[in-house]
Amino acid sequence: MQPAVPIDVDETNGIWRTDGLPMVYLPRHFLVNNHLAVEAVLGRDAYRATLRIATAKSAIEWCEAQAQGKGFDPEATFRHYFQRLSQRGWGQFSIDVLDVAGRRGSISLRNSIFALEAGQGAGQRVCYMFEGFVTGAFSFLLGLAAASEVECEETYCACDGRHDHCRFDFAARP
Repeated sequence: MQPAVPIDVDETNGIWRTDGLPMVYLPRHFLVNNHLAVEAVLGRDAYRATLRIATAKSAIEWCEAQAQGKGFDPEATFRHYFQRLSQRGWGQFSIDVLDVAGRRGSISLRNSIFALEAGQGAGQRVCYMFEGFVTGAFSFLLGLAAASEVECEETYCACDGRHDHCRFDFAARP
């Protein structure tokens, strides 16, 4: 099966682009090993907080570029974001609940790169990087000034030994 996302390669400089944005293709273990090394140095709590800010910012920037470039409305952009993440190998995201009026939702993730690398029975939640992806995309959807207005928690993880997928519950602060 070929990638479901278009990959345009500029033959003059070798830059890969998808949906007009520059991309990098690298082995999964490379990304996960770097992720784990930074977590070991900073500690999980500090790294989790740092990642949440950085990944939320990136999600907002991606959503803004796609909304402008493709003319999607905010909800279509939100849904497209998780579709594209699924198509780029992060895992398979599904939006289980999206209650825009109630400002909350939940997303499931199967075959998360972090859970697959950690292995079943690790007894912990290892997919916290995606919390920022969710807070950024949801803050974009709601038109919030800051992703920090959205709370998200990985409520369970596929590698905790009890579940076959990860779940993220999220809500905008009142």
